[in-house]
Amino acid sequence: MPPTLNPLLDPGALAIVVAGTVLATVARCGWRDFGAALGAAGGLVRARFRLEANRRALAQAVNAIQRDGHHRADPVLPPDRALGLMLETYLRHGVIDSLASVRRAERALEEARRVSAAQVFMWAGELAPVFGLIGTLYGLTQLGTAPEGAGAAAAIMAAVSTAVLTSLYGALIAHLLCYPLASAIERRGLAEEEDREALADWFTAQIDAIDSAAKARRAHLRGVA
Repeated sequence: MPPTLNPLLDPGALAIVVAGTVLATVARCGWRDFGAALGAAGGLVRARFRLEANRRALAQAVNAIQRDGHHRADPVLPPDRALGLMLETYLRHGVIDSLASVRRAERALEEARRVSAAQVFMWAGELAPVFGLIGTLYGLTQLGTAPEGAGAAAAIMAAVSTAVLTSLYGALIAHLLCYPLASAIERRGLAEEEDREALADWFTAQIDAIDSAAKARRAHLRGVA
């Protein structure tokens, strides 16, 4: 590591800011929401919504419904929970109108989860500079306990360094970690919801076409009879 960066590394100062920020954030939002936010942040490094796998599953389901009808069709559900619930609802009831209510409920649930996760990191971003300031005050209090004699200068410099670095760590954690994570969670969630809605609209259109064709065939058979 370059020697010029060594003065910027203070594990004690970093621990004060990180531990304080985590504890204060948990106190504000609770362990459940905090854990969900960490899970949402971890999901940023992998594709949580698999577009091709869900598209393939819905296409196979449409073919099975067209071939066997919704009562006898037994397709594999899409990996996405919302799309799987939508397909399962149609297979169980065979009513296309029920899909809209399922989509609204799942969309509201996903939005609530996304907003909650982003809010946790927004709170952490607000609290990190606060604990940077608290660390600064802690570092300044050490000036009064500095020993006299040869070690006084070193103790004073260490206290001043802690005081300065905690404020720096608080600002960096807020603006380079917490706020970017909140924005990334929001962007990823909106992009996934857009893909999910596109697939749901396509599936609904296909089912509507199948139902219309079935009604036309029944009307034709009644006319022939």
